[in-house]
Amino acid sequence: MSVDALVNELLALNTLDESTIADLTAAQQAAEAGTLDPDDEAYIRALHARLTGQPVAEAEEPAASGPETLDGLTITEWRDRALAAEAEAAALRDQQPATDPA
Repeated sequence: MSVDALVNELLALNTLDESTIADLTAAQQAAEAGTLDPDDEAYIRALHARLTGQPVAEAEEPAASGPETLDGLTITEWRDRALAAEAEAAALRDQQPATDPA
């Protein structure tokens, strides 16, 4: 079950104090943004289990979001950057005046 669904179920209980509601809402927004701390997620799952009497909900496997990235770029984007750099280096070499070795 997603963190969003767990938080929604907790909020629907109408038994939480304002501070907990604020924390859960902030955690829900962090989960949506992909920045939720794993410890916070574990806390939400445990709290949900304790307050609903259900077993601890397993975390969902993240959906395949496409190609993996390194420093925000895919392998294709890194290749394109490398090819562009090589082309620029070649163009700069071609612009240099030829020197006569003799």
